[in-house]
Amino acid sequence: MGQATRTTKLRIDLGERTQGAANTRKRAYLEETAKILDAARAFYVAFFLAYPEKLAERVTYVSDRDQQARERLISPNELLTWAESQTVATQEHPHPQPDWNFSERFADMPFPYRRSVIKDAIGKARSYLSNLANWRASGQKQGRPGPPGASNHPTLYEGVFALELDETDLRQTFARLKVYTGATWEWHQSVLLTMRSQGGEVLLLRQSPHQSAMGKAVLVPALSL
Repeated sequence: MGQATRTTKLRIDLGERTQGAANTRKRAYLEETAKILDAARAFYVAFFLAYPEKLAERVTYVSDRDQQARERLISPNELLTWAESQTVATQEHPHPQPDWNFSERFADMPFPYRRSVIKDAIGKARSYLSNLANWRASGQKQGRPGPPGASNHPTLYEGVFALELDETDLRQTFARLKVYTGATWEWHQSVLLTMRSQGGEVLLLRQSPHQSAMGKAVLVPALSL
C-alpha cells in the first residue's frame, strides 16, 4: 500500500516589518521563489503537452490478487521518473534532450521543488487534454478549453522547509524555507500566521518544538487571502 501524504497549509505573514512580519528582503525572496517555480511548472506543462501519448500510455502489471497480467494508466510517479530521465542531467542520464534541458535552465533548483512542479504539471496537462478531448467529442464550435496556466501556490516537500515551534507560545512559530534569492537558493526563516492541515485541525498543538515537518506544505501568502 502507498503511504499517505499529509498536506499542511502554511500562511506566511507578509505584513509590515514593524508588526513582526517578514521583512522586505525576505518577502522579495518569497516572490522570487514563487516566480521561478511558476517558470519551472510552465516548462514541464509544455514538456508533457509535447508528449500527450506518454500521458495516456498503458502499462502492464501483474495483479497481486490473481497474478494475472493486466493493464493500467501510467502513474504520476512513473511519469515523474520518465520526465526526469528526459530533462535532468544525472550520472545515469548525463544528456537530457537538448530542447528540454531543465538542468541548464534551472540550475541548482532543489529536487523537492523540481518534483513538486513536475507533479503539478502532470495534473494540469492531463486535465487539459481530457477537457480538450471532451470538447472535441461534443462537436461544439465554441468553448474550446484554453491551455493550462502555470501559476500555483508553491508546494514544499520535506527537504526545503522545517518548522520551529514554541509549545509555550504558539504565536512564536517560524518556518525555515529554502528560497530563491534571484541568484542562489538559501535557507531563511519566516513568521507563520497559521498552520492548518488538509482536514482543518491546527497542527501546532501536535508537534514538539523544533521538530522537522513531514509530508508536504503549501505556502500561502497571508495578504493574498
